Amino acid sequence: MNIRNTGAFFVIWGSLLLGLLLSLIKLPAATDIISPNYVVCVLLYWVIAVPEKVNVGIGWLTGLLFDLMLGSTLGIHAAAYAFMSWIVACQFRNIRYYSLIQKTLVVGSVNCLGQFLLFWVEHIFGVVTADYHVFWSCLSTMLFWPLVYLILTLVYEAVIPKSSLEIYDL
Repeated sequence: MNIRNTGAFFVIWGSLLLGLLLSLIKLPAATDIISPNYVVCVLLYWVIAVPEKVNVGIGWLTGLLFDLMLGSTLGIHAAAYAFMSWIVACQFRNIRYYSLIQKTLVVGSVNCLGQFLLFWVEHIFGVVTADYHVFWSCLSTMLFWPLVYLILTLVYEAVIPKSSLEIYDL
């Protein structure tokens, strides 16, 4: 492993862990229902930017860590994050060339599908929570994603030399 790959490894996993930690922060009850899903924003950015390093397996591991941190049914978030990563990874060649607004709409709709999958699987396992406010977080995630995209692009370009970024077409 050379220094370039080490830097990318730390940037990717550091940003994913930061997203996990930000998702654990509880906001006041009035604003907690609209808090964005930070982990999904960061995960989907990396799936679009470097799909050969971050893919469905990393999505599953991130979801498993999230399940462990929340104490929820093991594997629910792992399945949802793997599903969202799979959708984006299948189309990353197309999504990469979309405008920022189009990418934002894709991330918002994929996040909404993931939230619906979480909601559905929790009902299957008997964790009946009639909390339809979770879909407000889809909207806030969609609005928050351009900021995450711009910040992570700047960080990634600072860590990886420009000559090696040409193959990624950020």
